[in-house]
Amino acid sequence: MMRGTILCLVEDNDHGRAALQAGADLSDRLNLRLVLAHVVGGVDEPSADENAARTCRQEAGARLVARLAAELGLSDRAEHRSAVGDPATRLGQIAAEEAADLIVVGAPAGGRLRRFSESRLAEHLESATTVPVVFVPPPAAKRRSARDGAGANVN
Repeated sequence: MMRGTILCLVEDNDHGRAALQAGADLSDRLNLRLVLAHVVGGVDEPSADENAARTCRQEAGARLVARLAAELGLSDRAEHRSAVGDPATRLGQIAAEEAADLIVVGAPAGGRLRRFSESRLAEHLESATTVPVVFVPPPAAKRRSARDGAGANVN
């Protein structure tokens, strides 16, 4: 029987895929339940007119999670969640609902932007949940290319 849960924020970009791989690896190594979640930004409590659009965005998020899980061969063992709203708030709610012990989030490549994104999301998650958050950097090759491109002059 598995004890413990890892909640992984799924995004369709390099840092999201790095987080997905890290979450899957941790789940395998520690024999922990894996829950994959995608949060689409939007209004947490939409009006009646916005419900159809919200449902479409949530279904698109669910398809994204299913596709990325299939790419890594996780379809049969990872649970899927999709939500619409403030990412930190909704991720905190999902973490509570799933009794998550750890949240895994991808960190974008790059210097100041990455630090700003990490600190902003970390700050928002800190107020939304007490669950520890791990930021996973992109693969080393992506970090090098981001670092090398940061100082390049573009004419």
